[in-house]
Amino acid sequence: MYLKPYKYQFLAVFLAAVLSTVFNIFSPKILGQATTKLFEGIMLKAQGIPGARVDFDFITQILITLVFLYLFSSLFSYIQQYIMAGVAQKTVYNLRKEINSKLSRLPLKYFDAQKHGEILSRAINDVDNISTTLQQSLVQITTSVVTLVGITVMMLTISPVITLVLIVTLPLSFIVTMFIASRSQKYFMGQQGALGELNGHVEEMYTGHQVIKAFGHEDKSVQQFKEINEKLYNSGWKAQLYPASSCP
Repeated sequence: MYLKPYKYQFLAVFLAAVLSTVFNIFSPKILGQATTKLFEGIMLKAQGIPGARVDFDFITQILITLVFLYLFSSLFSYIQQYIMAGVAQKTVYNLRKEINSKLSRLPLKYFDAQKHGEILSRAINDVDNISTTLQQSLVQITTSVVTLVGITVMMLTISPVITLVLIVTLPLSFIVTMFIASRSQKYFMGQQGALGELNGHVEEMYTGHQVIKAFGHEDKSVQQFKEINEKLYNSGWKAQLYPASSCP
C-alpha cells in the first residue's frame, strides 16, 4: 500500500539496475580480450618469432572501452540509488505521519500499559530499519537477481560445463542460507525487543529521576539497566556474527 504510488520509480530502479549490472558483467569479458592479446604477444616474442610484438593499440582500445563501461555502470548505479533514496524517505515520511496520527488517537490506558521508551523505539528505530531495508536491501536484492541471471548467461557463452556445475550447487547454497537465516532471525527479534525494553527503562528512569532519588532506588535502577543492556549485547552480537560464523 505504501509503495504502490511509486511503481514507476521502481520500474526505473529495475531498469537502472539491469543496465548497471550488464555493463559490470560485460567488462571482465572484454578485459579478458586485452589479457589474451597481451599474453599472445609475449609468447610470440618469447618464441623468437621475427616481428612479433604486443599489440598495444588493441589493448589501449580495450582499456578505453572498459573506462566507458565502468563509467556507465557507475552512472546507472547512482541513478538507482538516488531514486530509491527518494522513494524510501517519502515512504518513511508518510509512515511516520500515520504513526503520529495513530498515537494521538490512542486512549490513555494504552500509554499507561506500555512503556514510553518502547513506543518511541517502535516509532523511531523500527521505522529507521524499514528505511534501511527500502534504501539498501531492496536495491541489493534487485541487483543480485539481475547479476545472477546475467552471470549465468555469460557463463553459458564461455563454458556450459562450469555453468552446469554452478547450477547444481546453487540449491545447496540456498538451503544453507535458509538454515542460517532461520537460526539468526530469533537473535534479531531479541535484539529489537531488548532495545525497546532498554529505551523504555532509560526513559522512565530519567523522567522519574526525582522519585528514584527520593526513594533510594538508584542502585536497583542501575542493576536493572545492566541486566537489560547485557541482554541487548548478547542478542546484538549473536545477530550480527552468527550468520558470518555459520557461512561455509
